Amino acid sequence: MGSSQSVQGRLHKRKPTQQELQREYQRHLSDQQLQEHLTAREALVAQFGAGGSIIGSLANNESFYQQRSITNQSTTAVRASGRNFRWIDGRRHHNHEGAPYILPNDTEEMDRLHLQHYVVRHAFSGNTRAKFDGKIHRDVLDVGCGPGTWILEMSTEHTETNFTGIDISAVWPTEIRPRNCRFQVINAFEGLPFDDNTFDFVYQRFMIMAYPATAWPFVVSELVRVTKPGGIIELTECPVSTKANGPEMERLLAVLESGCNAKGLDTKAAKKLEGWLKDAGLESVTACHASIPVGSWGSKVGQLMKENTAALWTSLRGFIKELTGMNDQQYEAVIRRIMAECEVSKCYTNCYCAWGIKPFPPGESPNGSKDSSIRTGTASNRNSRGQTTDVLSSGSFTLLDTSRNSFSSSRHANGPSPSGASGGGGGGGGGPTSARGSFSAAPSTSAA
Repeated sequence: MGSSQSVQGRLHKRKPTQQELQREYQRHLSDQQLQEHLTAREALVAQFGAGGSIIGSLANNESFYQQRSITNQSTTAVRASGRNFRWIDGRRHHNHEGAPYILPNDTEEMDRLHLQHYVVRHAFSGNTRAKFDGKIHRDVLDVGCGPGTWILEMSTEHTETNFTGIDISAVWPTEIRPRNCRFQVINAFEGLPFDDNTFDFVYQRFMIMAYPATAWPFVVSELVRVTKPGGIIELTECPVSTKANGPEMERLLAVLESGCNAKGLDTKAAKKLEGWLKDAGLESVTACHASIPVGSWGSKVGQLMKENTAALWTSLRGFIKELTGMNDQQYEAVIRRIMAECEVSKCYTNCYCAWGIKPFPPGESPNGSKDSSIRTGTASNRNSRGQTTDVLSSGSFTLLDTSRNSFSSSRHANGPSPSGASGGGGGGGGGPTSARGSFSAAPSTSAA
């Protein structure tokens, strides 16, 4: 009881300083712990079995892939890379000065990103919302590629297109990957080392916890700069908050948002993608969002998103413990309770996507383009009169049958919630700004 009251008191009375938020827990780990992350193949097999598209290609078309044996040189590089890492609460993080990214870059986090990729791909019915044509989009940039799940799938499917993935940490596979896929270590909010008008398609996602709030407009301007006229830029972000939350989740989200704000992160960035693209001068900017259930109440996809959410909170353990003063046992008890709340309140999250086209300079026009809907990448259909219509302009559209899977997508930023999402729990909204109540190490009656 005493420890519970102590945690509650700290949450009410203790406001973290910037120094406290940035303080590191240094851990000495063995060489065995300091090794490369799982390759894409190992991670995908471990999570999804051998039936995925990448796995099938690896099994049936090995000649398409570059295979490199593990040499003494590569092992040395792995060990030497330890100076680029720091250890917080037993989890490996990047060690780049000025980069506020608060999530780890270890194997466990890469597995979570693989899982999140498949959930979001399912929600948006594919790897891109803008229309991708490998015959036109010959050079593609993936910004913040992480373990490379998206770029590996795309480069496997579009073998004549050249793909470049960049990230602040080299956490992509090094032993086996498509020949048309390469990676570079680059901190995007310091600028992109590419010439103007280099890429036909630029893709970026899951960077809400990576960029300082003040860096977003500059990053978007850099994405536009390196995109060719007529090329597409697509952004996808999932907010740090969820909706239809129980009280325990609301309190934990309040702590997370407070900590992110102190770090200079923009927790509302997901809803600003469309505006940033328009401000950067893009044309035909389109936006949508998918509401994804968190919990088995939302069928298989909901269960997968629940696993992703639990893994995310586990990855944030060191950050949240530093803010609240909770110990491991107390934090794990809180996570168990919020996961139980998700089933009762029918918690869900919205994932946002926006894309647009870089215009041609005045006096210039595309050459040899027979179908502008393909060139610009708009999501379009032909009606009975042969006219092109935007499939999103008519309002809400269903990505999955909500009676079976309980999530949908909408043209508008605050569209309909999933079927049944209104029952139980608070409204959630775009993320709380202050804590309401306090944590307790004792079981919550609402989660029983």
